[in-house]
Amino acid sequence: MKSTSWVRFVAPVVAALSVAVLAQPAEAAAIRLAWRPTILPLPPGATAGTLTGSDGKGEYTGTFRVNDVTQVVSWRNGQPVVRGVPSGYERVDANDENSSGVVVGTIHDYQTMSSQVYTLEANGWYQIKDVPAGYDVVDGIAINTRGDVLGLARRFSGGVGAAVLWRAGGGEPVIIPEGPDTYYARDLDDDGTILFTTGNSSTLWKDGVIKRLSPSPSGWAVGYAIRNGVVVGSRSWGSEQAARWSSASTPIVGLEGGGVALSINKAGLTAGRVPTPSGPEIYGNAIVWRGTTPGEVRGPSGYSRYSATVVADDGTLAGFAGNGSTDAGGVPVIWRLTP
Repeated sequence: MKSTSWVRFVAPVVAALSVAVLAQPAEAAAIRLAWRPTILPLPPGATAGTLTGSDGKGEYTGTFRVNDVTQVVSWRNGQPVVRGVPSGYERVDANDENSSGVVVGTIHDYQTMSSQVYTLEANGWYQIKDVPAGYDVVDGIAINTRGDVLGLARRFSGGVGAAVLWRAGGGEPVIIPEGPDTYYARDLDDDGTILFTTGNSSTLWKDGVIKRLSPSPSGWAVGYAIRNGVVVGSRSWGSEQAARWSSASTPIVGLEGGGVALSINKAGLTAGRVPTPSGPEIYGNAIVWRGTTPGEVRGPSGYSRYSATVVADDGTLAGFAGNGSTDAGGVPVIWRLTP
């Protein structure tokens, strides 16, 4: 769901398919079906960026530079809609979108050096959340189907940060201080479970109860995304390998052909990136799995680099394509499964 940079010299900190596709016979499942790309049009004045969310009904949203301003752009019916920057702010980053079309991310005020979590309704209304007492900035991480919002709070002076959970029903936010089992908040499941990475492992937090993901024989194994209790991420397996936990108590399994798994939808469709053992970046181009069966993600013509950063609930993938570093983003791309 979330945008992540993967440069080799930096260590990683990081829609439903039809039932017929997921339940096909074993011999058919062995066939690598292809997800084929469509490049979406950029709005006038826009440059590189990436798609980071979808409502699973045909809308895709991301962060793009438009007329020298970094801001949110959504594609509706295949056409871009620039969502604007509220007065008093200079930059808006989109990190996630739920099935109601509500976008969550981070809004920045350069004069005060503040960053706050916002939600952006489908009708264009921004709601900016207050920074909890004792913290200076909060980044928006994720939003789930019912509208719970996850943020990551920090202090300018350093020290202990915290995950912040705003529940959809209202009330004061839940503050979860950084600790050995709650080091870095990664994602938010539909039932309110928060996925944390904790150095070389991961935990799940819900209503104050912590569960550790099942042990792995590898040196480390961490999760980057969660949906319906299924966690996907990466593990050490000789080299780095994409990995999946079907629940907190089940053994980790590797995902063939992948170096990391980054996004998962409600049907278990997963997107990630292939390993590049000798490349300048840790991970290469996009790959997809139906459960644990790998599929093929084809790159758009004319682009050497492409990444699927989002798996929408309608079974499409979304991300970007470019010819430089994946850190720079590129043109917006969606992929559809086509026989």
